[in-house]
Amino acid sequence: VLSVFLSRLETGTVAEARSFAFSTLVFCELFRAFAARSRALTFWQVGTFTNKHLLAAVAVCAVAQVSLGHLPFVSTLFGVHAMSLADTALCAALGLIPVTVLELRKLLARRDDGPGTSAAVAP
Repeated sequence: VLSVFLSRLETGTVAEARSFAFSTLVFCELFRAFAARSRALTFWQVGTFTNKHLLAAVAVCAVAQVSLGHLPFVSTLFGVHAMSLADTALCAALGLIPVTVLELRKLLARRDDGPGTSAAVAP
C-alpha cells in the first residue's frame, strides 16, 4: 500500500495518493476476508457462495468504497477524492496481490504436508 501511495504521489497530488492507498487497502481487506474462511482450503475449494452473508457484506463495502469520493461530506471527512472507474479497477486489482500470496501459501503448505493429511481438508 505504501508503494501505491508513493507511486501515485509521483504523478498526482497527496489527496490522489491517499485515495489510491486507502482504496487499495480496503480492497486488500475485502479480498482477504474470503481467504480467511479457511486456513488450509483455497477460495475455490471453500466455494464462492458458501457464505452469502460475507458475500453481501463485501459487496456493500465495495459499493461504499467506490462511492466514497463522490459524496462531498464523506470525501471531506476522509480526505479522499473521486476516482475514475479505471483507477478503482486498478486499486481492486492491486488488492488481489496479497490474497493471491495467501492462497499460494495454502497450496504450497498442502504440497509440503503431503497427500492424505488432515490439514488439507480441515476448514
